[in-house]
Amino acid sequence: MLVRAACGRHRRSRVNPPWRLALLIVAASLSQAGCSRGEHTARTDPRVDLTWTLRPAAAAVGPATLTLSLRAPSGGPIGGATVRLEGHMTHAGMAPVIVPAVERAPGVYEANFAFTMQGDWVLLLSVNLPDGAHVERRIDVANVRPSG
Repeated sequence: MLVRAACGRHRRSRVNPPWRLALLIVAASLSQAGCSRGEHTARTDPRVDLTWTLRPAAAAVGPATLTLSLRAPSGGPIGGATVRLEGHMTHAGMAPVIVPAVERAPGVYEANFAFTMQGDWVLLLSVNLPDGAHVERRIDVANVRPSG
């Protein structure tokens, strides 16, 4: 669309036609729908019920323990799994914290690690079940506070 400027010359208007906005909204909603479907699939698995606790509950820079409980759909514990924890800062430039989890009791696994900086973290759990299946979970830990 051309608009006559004050000096008499024509210039392009910066107003976008309504169809461009509609196209942008549709594209954004489709990309979000694709992401949420993939995330939902990664978070749910009929072979395992995974619950977790983090100590200390109010995460701070320093040592922490993530305790996982793996249970079969029948409710029985899933022992003999291999569990790995990767801790990532939500901003680029920080090396991840990678530790294995140790089975402390049937179906109960502990990962001892350290939050190395304050801020928001993402904990990625990678679980190899005894039957060969692989399960992943993402745990968001917001506002890890300074130690002390």
